[in-house]
Amino acid sequence: MGFLTAFSRIMMDMTVVTMILLYLPGLPPNTTFETFSLRYTTFLSPAPAWKGPLQPNEKLNLIDKILENKIKGPESFASRDDGYLYAGLITGVIVRVDTNTLTAVPVAKIGEYCEEQFEESRCGRVLGMTFTKAGKLIVCDAVYGLYMIDLDKRTEGNRISESRYDHNVEYTALLTPDTLVNGSHNLVFNSLVLAPDDVTVYVTVSSTNFPLQDALWEVASAPSGRILKYNLETHKTEILASDISFANGIELDPSGDFLLYCESGRARLHKLHLTGPKAATTEVLIDSLPGLPDNIKLNDNGNYYVGMISPRLPGKRHIMEIIGPHYLVRRFLVRLVSIVMIPIKFFNSVIPFSLTMKFDYWVGNFEPVAHLAPPYGLVIEVDGNTGEIISSLHSTNGAVRFISEAYIHDRWIYFGSPYTNYLARIPKRLRTASYQKSSAGVTLGLLDDPQPSEEL
Repeated sequence: MGFLTAFSRIMMDMTVVTMILLYLPGLPPNTTFETFSLRYTTFLSPAPAWKGPLQPNEKLNLIDKILENKIKGPESFASRDDGYLYAGLITGVIVRVDTNTLTAVPVAKIGEYCEEQFEESRCGRVLGMTFTKAGKLIVCDAVYGLYMIDLDKRTEGNRISESRYDHNVEYTALLTPDTLVNGSHNLVFNSLVLAPDDVTVYVTVSSTNFPLQDALWEVASAPSGRILKYNLETHKTEILASDISFANGIELDPSGDFLLYCESGRARLHKLHLTGPKAATTEVLIDSLPGLPDNIKLNDNGNYYVGMISPRLPGKRHIMEIIGPHYLVRRFLVRLVSIVMIPIKFFNSVIPFSLTMKFDYWVGNFEPVAHLAPPYGLVIEVDGNTGEIISSLHSTNGAVRFISEAYIHDRWIYFGSPYTNYLARIPKRLRTASYQKSSAGVTLGLLDDPQPSEEL
């Protein structure tokens, strides 16, 4: 009888706690939850069928790895007429890559110097960037915001923090998380594209509710991402679209008629019309991508490469497909973890301790969950007018995975990733090959890297 009484008491307590977490208003985090589902063809095949242009191939199974163990997270790229490739790293550092000598030199860093990744709130995180016609670099730093960097102008005392890399290049803040836009803060600046007028910048904000380290909470709750239009001359900001689940990559039609942007949390690609009878309206171009999309880039064929940061493998249910319909489960878990983290966050604010700070950083982070997925790399090529998938590049053995971006530079395609410790590439000509090999017949190694010798 004592056992039954104790068991009943435990069940009653658990029920009360569950009901409080589910329905008591005002509990952290201050957000709402809703039911969603990733569109699928049949119950047995939740992801789009991988046939035709999506037929698996081995074109990324033997890629060239450069700067291996020298960098981490070369997520996005930019280039100008100096011939170099510029990449933003997970440490907040922007590097200039010499693709001939296979070396990298740090050229800029908006945030402070820090030792480890969990210090992201200080060191910053570069997610997107592009050059103006004059060669100035516009950067989306997820932590610090939208910045203009003049890599060629030498100055002193124009830093938001001290840095051992770049104390003498010019930094100009354009939009920061402290800036209110329509009454709310932009907490995760992600990607950007510059219009041909060299003045209008289109920016994706992944979340107005959570910082990047809590990105899991953004995709688990009601969408808060949006698309901004920013004028470099007037500094005016306009919201073009909102309520997007982790707005990510963005690209502009060469004619300026429309924007394409990725919605990572719902596996969708959107088209935002800028001109014509549909101007200022948005439509879903692809409603069910074969993975969660990251960045999108115009390629040399006039189509768009979309990196699948998390592929939806045939025959396997993706975690977003599993949790999508169950908003009460997501609300319970997010609220439970958030409440548990309150004393830890308070402790870290009073007495910063590396172990508890690491725990705080990784709890809501994408990266641990991403590593649970089977090793697979995928990039798709999309027709921006019709939404048709033209072709795809696969790494069936996971030689490159977590692909955020496919970027054409010179005779190569470079593949960005927020989690890999190398820069991957293949020659452009291998896109149409029936089999895959590296440019030299073997995977290329890293030549001596004179500076810096430590990991960037």
